Amino acid sequence: MEFDNAGFRTSPSPEQSQPVIIQTAQALTQGTAGTDTTATVGAGKRYRFTAQKTGGFVFGLLTVATGSEANIRWVCPLETSIEILIPEGYTILHYTTDTNSALGKLIELVQ
Repeated sequence: MEFDNAGFRTSPSPEQSQPVIIQTAQALTQGTAGTDTTATVGAGKRYRFTAQKTGGFVFGLLTVATGSEANIRWVCPLETSIEILIPEGYTILHYTTDTNSALGKLIELVQ
């Protein structure tokens, strides 16, 4: 296990991260680019997200709809995986995409 520049645990690369044993995967979809959508997450939990089809995703703890770019905290280009650490006190992850009909998977990781 490695640590990021803030001292939080992280995997050497997102593809090497280990999911929790229970089924926690969520399919995140976006029909219309630039529209804010939310997913329920666990406060203080780590997740791997993989953008699988059509376009990239952006994420934040507040709305990330078009015009809310200041709220973007994480970016995941198409066919890429990233790790997201949800800060304590937050249980909603906001996301949107750069194209219509995007699809990705959000998977909780071992702490």
